[in-house]
Amino acid sequence: MNGYPLILKKGLTEKETEFLKYLIAKGGPELQDYKEFTSIVDNLEHTDVEEFRENIVTILNKNSLIGHAFVKPFGYPGDFNLIYKIYQFDVSEDPRYTNWDIFFQNQPAANAVRNRKNFFVEYCKNLALRKENAKVLILGSGPAEDVNEFLTSYSGDNTISFELIDFDQCAINFSMKKNENFNGQITYNKINALRFNSYKLYDLIWSAGLFDYFKDKHFTFLIRKYFNCITEDGEMVISNFSTKNPTRRFMEVIDWNLNHRTESDLFRIASDANIDKEMVSAEKEPLGINLFLKIKKTSKSLIPIT
Repeated sequence: MNGYPLILKKGLTEKETEFLKYLIAKGGPELQDYKEFTSIVDNLEHTDVEEFRENIVTILNKNSLIGHAFVKPFGYPGDFNLIYKIYQFDVSEDPRYTNWDIFFQNQPAANAVRNRKNFFVEYCKNLALRKENAKVLILGSGPAEDVNEFLTSYSGDNTISFELIDFDQCAINFSMKKNENFNGQITYNKINALRFNSYKLYDLIWSAGLFDYFKDKHFTFLIRKYFNCITEDGEMVISNFSTKNPTRRFMEVIDWNLNHRTESDLFRIASDANIDKEMVSAEKEPLGINLFLKIKKTSKSLIPIT
């Protein structure tokens, strides 16, 4: 004996391996295959993940949505291009990937991302109704398809100006081209949200798909940092995936890792940032997978947080 502990590896069963080969051969799972495929994924031991990936290696490239998430062509998970494709329910026309993409797009997490966008659009419509010349700061703006959808659909008199923060120049370039008809209402900043400084005040500070990647200490730091940039009666709204995300294991298996949190976690983080509990609330999109931490700034909270 060499003194090292014995690690018992479960490994994929012959039946599971054959099923995965069957899916690859026919171009991905169809609806009747979803339950069995998901069961295999959800029951993978940590030591089985690499073997699972080897069995589906032919789709782990940027031509499929699953592969895009795995290979990270822009160098980070959940990049702007992948999020845009989720928003658009984009599906490859290549028969090798079509059913895999349909499966991906039908996962609860993908539906929750689209619901998250809808939440933002409706929030902005309500903000425009009650506030003239409202200002919105977006941390981690990605493709800014949510901004585009609001500006395209809104026909009211009150305008909203948007300031977008993203560390990826490719995301900014994509957004500028997508929103070229509205770029007079949008300003862009290529910078990490942790380093951005502003002396402006905003009626809404919004972030979706960013704080999930931060540890609690960075989450707390950013609440403190940006709290003083909220107008009186303005709000900070931060989206975070819930621990109840049914797609969590699948995302982890394709190396898309997030910090999933509960509502209690979000309230605790706000408390750690010295936010009065009366200013804090939480909402969720219809599936309950994306949570929204809401911090409302009131007149009694105008003293800067230290």
